[in-house]
Amino acid sequence: MFGTPSEQSGPSKHKRRAGFTLVEVILVAVVITIITGIALPYFAGSYKGNKLRLSARTVSRMARYARAMSIMREEQMTVVLNHETMEVWLGGFTAAKTNSADGELDQDVLDRLGYTDGKSDAGKDAGIEKEHHKFLPDGLSVKVFEKDWTEEDDNYQDLYMIRFFPNGQCEWFELELEDNRGVSIRMENDPISGKIKSEFLQ
Repeated sequence: MFGTPSEQSGPSKHKRRAGFTLVEVILVAVVITIITGIALPYFAGSYKGNKLRLSARTVSRMARYARAMSIMREEQMTVVLNHETMEVWLGGFTAAKTNSADGELDQDVLDRLGYTDGKSDAGKDAGIEKEHHKFLPDGLSVKVFEKDWTEEDDNYQDLYMIRFFPNGQCEWFELELEDNRGVSIRMENDPISGKIKSEFLQ
């Protein structure tokens, strides 16, 4: 009449529904908000410094290549930075050529020797062959550049030149690049080993 205990409990059982309660959903949302708040500044700072980091890698690679080529070729190599166009390149000096018609020195040689006003194309690259060249990312500028200046450096006001010698040494320099947010990166080399160390500045 009343049935077995199993029959009595069967129809009256309520199956527990799979899902989340409102409290659980709110708790998850709060945790996600906290994690996002912690992570966003880190990623934003990383993105802001990406152009500076890329520029530092470019200069470092150029310097390593210039040092290696100088030792291998047994000739001076030069890394050049045009701070007006933010172009960086490296190479050796172009060979001094004479005009085949009259034996006179070419205009680029006269420019490099300082006998002209430097308005020819040679004045834009200081007579350095552009074996490898790159433009640094937009929005960057040179804030500081220090080195032991020479007379040759004084002839090219728009160019910053670092010379690498066959004995593996190079000219010392300090370069600080700044982006349009005021964040900067400072690079300084070791003139003996040629290694460049860099650090971010606020």
